[in-house]
Amino acid sequence: MFLLTAIVCSSLLALSAGWVKQMETPGFYQGDIQLSPEQWERVQNRSSPFGSIRNRRWPNGKIPYAFENSLGQKGRDAVNAAIADYHKFTCLRFTPRNGESNYISFFSGTGCNSPVGMYGVNRISLGAGCLDKGTALHEIGHSIGLQHEQCRPDRDQHVIIHTNNIDGPWAYAFAISNEVDSLGTPYDLSSMMHYSSTAFAKPNTKTITTKDPSKQKLIDNYNRIFGFSSTDIVQINKMYSCKEGEVKPVTVAPGCADIEPNCGIWLKQGYCLASDLAQRKRMHDKCCKSCTDACGKCGL
Repeated sequence: MFLLTAIVCSSLLALSAGWVKQMETPGFYQGDIQLSPEQWERVQNRSSPFGSIRNRRWPNGKIPYAFENSLGQKGRDAVNAAIADYHKFTCLRFTPRNGESNYISFFSGTGCNSPVGMYGVNRISLGAGCLDKGTALHEIGHSIGLQHEQCRPDRDQHVIIHTNNIDGPWAYAFAISNEVDSLGTPYDLSSMMHYSSTAFAKPNTKTITTKDPSKQKLIDNYNRIFGFSSTDIVQINKMYSCKEGEVKPVTVAPGCADIEPNCGIWLKQGYCLASDLAQRKRMHDKCCKSCTDACGKCGL
């Protein structure tokens, strides 16, 4: 979804809502959003903290990124898997940083959190409990300008917020924004940006239930590995003005095959998108099918 003054709160066909408990970190807006002191002041004054996000998109959908030493291999595997999905389903392109001043830097910090939109060096924290593809997709989603799905003004037509079940001072995290434009897409319970049913909940309670009980499972199982919903894909591509035909299902050319038994392992370790171009080309030559399935030409 996309704030007229601000951001898109949007969302590979998701299995569950995009939420883990490590996104409920004190000191972060809505539990997983990094705000500057000025933005925090605007929140306290009940004005939108994202008034300039319109100008915080990544130019031409090109996003440099880097890994900090603190992030171990499991976290890097999660990021690489998330990037592969962004490459496969959107026109955004992530490339290893080569001196750019605006880039995403992944590190292991407290909880899972990110700024919203491009802010120079966007440091995305993937701490303990955040090391899966779904969480990486969600936090990268914030950095490209996405907000939480349930801030949409039509939220109450689809879900019920049980305020008595909210733990501590988190009631503000469920506030609706009337400045949201969903870009013509329907409310998406499967969005990677939607809260789970137990977000900020007291023990053994739910803070969100669906008005249609048959859809409750879409927001219940927040610990499962998941991906984009179909609506996430539409919204991201609208947000970044992807041209018709620019995003296509990846096809494997005749003769493109994996000739090494470890291609699946190397893919998870990020070698299809290695910063060293020669290494990336060698990986493509030996693991053509794995790399093509994951990220097309992978920047070659």
